[in-house]
Amino acid sequence: MTTLLDVRDLTVHFDTAGGRALAVDGVSFRIDPGETVGLVGESGCGKTVTALSILRLLDGEAVTSGASVIEFEGINLRNLEGEDLRAVRGAKIAMIFQEPSASLNPVLTVGLQITETLHAHRDIDRHAARTRAIDLLDLVGIPEPDERFRAYPHQLSGGMQQRVMIAIALSCEPKLLIADEPTTALDVTIQAQILSLLHDLKTELGMAMMLITHDLGVVAGMADRVAVMYGGQIVEEAPTRQLFASPQHPYTRALLDAIPRLDRVTDRLPAIPGSVPPATAWPSGCRFHPRCSKRLERCATDAPDAFTAGPDRYARCWLAAPDQAAAP
Repeated sequence: MTTLLDVRDLTVHFDTAGGRALAVDGVSFRIDPGETVGLVGESGCGKTVTALSILRLLDGEAVTSGASVIEFEGINLRNLEGEDLRAVRGAKIAMIFQEPSASLNPVLTVGLQITETLHAHRDIDRHAARTRAIDLLDLVGIPEPDERFRAYPHQLSGGMQQRVMIAIALSCEPKLLIADEPTTALDVTIQAQILSLLHDLKTELGMAMMLITHDLGVVAGMADRVAVMYGGQIVEEAPTRQLFASPQHPYTRALLDAIPRLDRVTDRLPAIPGSVPPATAWPSGCRFHPRCSKRLERCATDAPDAFTAGPDRYARCWLAAPDQAAAP
């Protein structure tokens, strides 16, 4: 199968008043046609910067390493400029941003915000664009789409706003949908509806999806493969079932232990001590070692490689190394 998106050695930093912030450091992953890949990790691990870098939405703010490669359908997106890049954004790769109330224009109607995307990427007249927009609102489960077409974002609930964002993203039938925390700030019932909607639409339209979240529970029923991110690096990647059955990195295990489960009722859920350090001051050695209960002596000084942990999976941890008991 031909790879749809192939990201290799993606490294992105920001020059800040506090020093150089290495937000993404040597990230590599692939997404095949029709596949869903979950990108999981706490806030500050580099997930959103990775997603924005794919669409070149950080140009001018961030510095991307010259060795970084972002190939979509065999074309390096880093080599595209102007209309060539615009032909990919929104048309072939679409993105659902984290907060719909901050992403939708408050002074434009919902219908206008959908049709402007259609006009930007399709040769379509006003009437056809309106019809298509109403059909999209109906597709994403918004009641009375004719009426909602004329509504402003503030007249819709958070769940409805998120559905509008999905409609905009799907308007040009992209081959890859990047969903960045698509259920943020929504209550549990609406979260389940949005995730179910994304799953159904992905199946119906045959598109691939990159699902970004801090919650492993969200990707459990959605993703084919999961990449766990910490400290600007992917620390473990595996098919979803294998990752849940036998996590190889202590960070992955800690995230799994923090998921509430009906078969494991306790007074207090396990928590990961400490917090993600700033990108201007990543620890030496393994970046997770200051918070890791299973750290070895070498973890504080030697950065681990991405060791193969089985077919199509790896872990960036000394515990996964074949010679884990050996001295460095």
